[in-house]
Amino acid sequence: MESKHAYPVPPPSYSEFGNPILRPSPETHFMTTAPIASSTTVPNVLGSGPCMATCPTCHSRQLTAVTFEPNSKTHLVALLLCLLGCVCCCCIPYCAESCQTAVHKCGRCGAYIGSYQN
Repeated sequence: MESKHAYPVPPPSYSEFGNPILRPSPETHFMTTAPIASSTTVPNVLGSGPCMATCPTCHSRQLTAVTFEPNSKTHLVALLLCLLGCVCCCCIPYCAESCQTAVHKCGRCGAYIGSYQN
């Protein structure tokens, strides 16, 4: 049986967004690909300093604004210093960035992007 179409017809279960890659049949000599969804992008790697990221709200790609917030590690180190008798030094974990969580926000609209905990 010959097909009326110049190209092979996809199976009835095919949808434009359902199959990311169409595999060619043995009689075809080409490969067709569907549009790649945006969910396949490489995730941003956040660190303790500003980094390039794409904002989920305004969709601009720029450096993030980083603020540091105390976390449970900060409080535990301060408590440990107090218990060891270094009451004068118990505020040091609240000043050291390595004991706090780095919160990344969009530099343009201020939307939350992610956080990094050391």
